[in-house]
Amino acid sequence: MRVTFIGCPFRTSYGHYIDSLRRNIQADYGDTVEWVASNCGCGDPVERDRLFQTKPSAYFDMKHVGDYESHTAWKRWLRRGARNISYRSRTRRYAKLAGNSDVQHVQQTLNAYGSMVVFHWLKRRAAAAKVVTVHELDAHQKRFPHLDRLYNRADAVIVHNAELREQLLAHGVETARVHVLPYGADLPDDPNDRERAGIVFYGGHHLLSGKGLDTLLHATKLLHERLGERAPIVTLHGHYGTQTPAEANQLARSLGVADRLIWLNQIDDTEIGPLYRSAQLAVLPYAGGSAGLPACAAAANGLPVIATRRAGIPDQLGECAAWIDENNPGQLAREIERLLADRAARSALAEQAYQRAKELLSWSAVAGRTIELYRTALCARADSNS
Repeated sequence: MRVTFIGCPFRTSYGHYIDSLRRNIQADYGDTVEWVASNCGCGDPVERDRLFQTKPSAYFDMKHVGDYESHTAWKRWLRRGARNISYRSRTRRYAKLAGNSDVQHVQQTLNAYGSMVVFHWLKRRAAAAKVVTVHELDAHQKRFPHLDRLYNRADAVIVHNAELREQLLAHGVETARVHVLPYGADLPDDPNDRERAGIVFYGGHHLLSGKGLDTLLHATKLLHERLGERAPIVTLHGHYGTQTPAEANQLARSLGVADRLIWLNQIDDTEIGPLYRSAQLAVLPYAGGSAGLPACAAAANGLPVIATRRAGIPDQLGECAAWIDENNPGQLAREIERLLADRAARSALAEQAYQRAKELLSWSAVAGRTIELYRTALCARADSNS
């Protein structure tokens, strides 16, 4: 089976996902997986400097028309039209480069991999089976939700959580077409190979958007007031860049907790596992977005999680977490204090999550379920053409 991924090639959580899935499909099943990509238009340092996760099989640069929405109607529609033409041109390039595949698999994120590109691609005729992983909905399809019915032209649609699946179904996507698959993680030989201390927090691709950073920092202040120097140190990382955002630093200083934080920012993917095996707790007080990467990484590395029931975290962890309400720093501080004082409770959560990771969350398991979807899609195509 020849498979081509179309998606972000840079050092983001998306690039990490594509590269991990690609490597495991090739290793476990021997299928060839190509990677077609272009500049995405996000403007982040990893894109500006062309910092590739892995060099794609085929890559091209193209001028990008951003998603800015003018307050003037004619300017707004003119820009949308230009963006539409630009993305249609990208779609043709992607399709041409992926033309000999049995399966074409688009990883939908934003900008040059957003809904405009995906929907143009789904309208094109192709012999290949078409699969879309929707990592997040973009502004265009949120403005025009009826467009989501175009996902019915895909042979399969993959999402990472039930909440997003329900959104797509509500917009007219057929029930049988949408499948919930976890994010995935690498499992270490020994999840308890080092001493543990402190808390780890993952800030995603946009640190200050829905990740609950303010909730965490306010909880850190409460803990410091109660415990003094015994309060845990919080280590923060994410795919938002190598520099700590100024707004985050300012908030930490205003709360008096700057000295309780270690900002690692963007680290190499190989460092995530060791980091999580060195912490006592992962804290994910998300109010939105997607937390598949840190939830799966925590489970795989035997790290107990305190989290909200948002951002797909229950889809990754089941009931193997300590749950809190969003935007509730007092509750978060109490739960951190409780678990830090109860080693048995931490160990029980960690073991439950690790067992779930071994059964469902390894990249090998995710690759296996993805291959099953490819084969089902190819069989359905063959039947419809016979």
